[in-house]
Amino acid sequence: MHLGFDTAPSADSTESVTGLLSVLLRNQQGAAAETFARWHDSRDAPVATRRYRDLIPLSQPGPGEQYAFDVDLDACSGCKSCVAACHNLNGLEESELWRSVGLLHGGSSQLPVLQHVTTACHHCVDPACLDGCPVLAYEKDPVTGIVRHLDDQCIGCRYCMLKCPYDVPKYSCTKGIVRKCDMCHSRLAAGEAPACVQACPNHAIRITVVSKQEVIENAEGNAFLPGAPEPGYTLPTTTYRTARPLPTNLLPADYFAAAPQHAHGPLVWMLVLTQMSVGAFVLGWLLDAASPIAPVAAARAMHLAVAFACGFVGLAAAVGHLGRPLLAYRAVIGWRSSWLSREILGFGLFALLASIYAVSPWLEAMGIKVNETWYRALGAAVAFSGLAGIGCSVMIYASTRRVFWNPVSTGLKFLLSCLVLGFPVALLVQLAATAWTSPATVGLAMQRTCAVLCVGLMLASALKLLVDASIFCWLSTRTFTPLRRTALLMIGDLRRVTGGRFAAGLIGGIVLPCQLMVLAAADDASRPAPLVTLGLAVGILLLCLLGELLERYLFFVAVVSPKMPGAPAT
Repeated sequence: MHLGFDTAPSADSTESVTGLLSVLLRNQQGAAAETFARWHDSRDAPVATRRYRDLIPLSQPGPGEQYAFDVDLDACSGCKSCVAACHNLNGLEESELWRSVGLLHGGSSQLPVLQHVTTACHHCVDPACLDGCPVLAYEKDPVTGIVRHLDDQCIGCRYCMLKCPYDVPKYSCTKGIVRKCDMCHSRLAAGEAPACVQACPNHAIRITVVSKQEVIENAEGNAFLPGAPEPGYTLPTTTYRTARPLPTNLLPADYFAAAPQHAHGPLVWMLVLTQMSVGAFVLGWLLDAASPIAPVAAARAMHLAVAFACGFVGLAAAVGHLGRPLLAYRAVIGWRSSWLSREILGFGLFALLASIYAVSPWLEAMGIKVNETWYRALGAAVAFSGLAGIGCSVMIYASTRRVFWNPVSTGLKFLLSCLVLGFPVALLVQLAATAWTSPATVGLAMQRTCAVLCVGLMLASALKLLVDASIFCWLSTRTFTPLRRTALLMIGDLRRVTGGRFAAGLIGGIVLPCQLMVLAAADDASRPAPLVTLGLAVGILLLCLLGELLERYLFFVAVVSPKMPGAPAT
């Protein structure tokens, strides 16, 4: 049956197909992989060339110089041979990559631009990973300038991963330590090129010698790579070259992607409970000093015991964040430059003083008289050492230069957490202690303390909720800033956690304390049973604690981490 058209290919179409295949075959033979294979198998190539000596310096760096990666963007095809070679040579885990390939895109619809970028450790002049490490597990070679990680020294705290703005250090789950690119220093010492350099079929990666002073001068002009973090922080030494003019709107392919970060569960508990402990100690000290609302003796002992227990559990939880917890004792040796070491020293002093302070009321119960002046001075020392430890906690995150963790916002959040959690502890302990000693005194305790503590809690909670909600102001900005990404995450992927955080903070920090104030102001006939008020106080404490745990969870997962340009989201 004739269908009205000829199904047999014409002579012209056959010739066009044959011509296209010929063109494709010629192009394939001239591709990078084919050219590299022919070059590598050439018997005429001199030995030095076959060993890639033309891709590494022939002499070591001189004074004021160091080795650095040199990347020819025009030659990078995004084949990821460098990634595979680095992964295989170093025996990395499946998800552990020391070198990656990202993508920049921009230009116009008439002239679009796609640029592949291979990235690894930049072996910075002033590496943030080295400055932040609490156990001195990084060293910068004084001759080559290579920044090496000392695996045996590492405890797996992962603070260097937060400090590095280029997302270079990677955590090894099986080994419990952090590892990173060391520029294959052993191969360089033997005159061999690093794995990534040797594997690149287009010779897009080389090792060169750079002047540290020139690196500093280039950083002043922000001359590094479009879409990368500003170089002035760590002074990266990698050079990216191109003979083509790059468009001004060149952005990473993953620029508009915002994914939740690692939650750091042990750190969530550590921060919340230590701040709860400090807040409880500070308020207990103030209650002792304020005669109009001075607690009874039983309340003092119980208050300090609860505050100490919170701090002890919080500090113990921090050890769970380490990949090698048995080596936690090393974490103080980097105190000269690491805020993490300083935090450990600060909270170590706090724990020592707090333990003595918490035992003091029990000594009086045993008949051992404690001087009141000495006792109050000790309380002041506990309060100030705890606040100093929280100050170090603030700087741990502020020093990473992540916008969401700026020192003002982080400091307000941490200090307000002390109050939001300290007030419920003081309130519950006061009511429990008075009910335990003499139920008749519960009404008097409520009249004396509930109004002050509840008002303080409501003010602190309202201010804390306002500080947390201020992030949503960035939703109105036109540019896709890191803070806007954080806000979008909180109302997008993390909306349930965000809703739970504000609901718990509002009910536990404002609604229930207001209800307790109403009950405290009632006369003796209409005042509820002590167990009702104690149950209400327990509910306030639990909801406030839940709200702060969720806020600290968002603190970690909603932050936008700086990094080198990445690949499109799949």
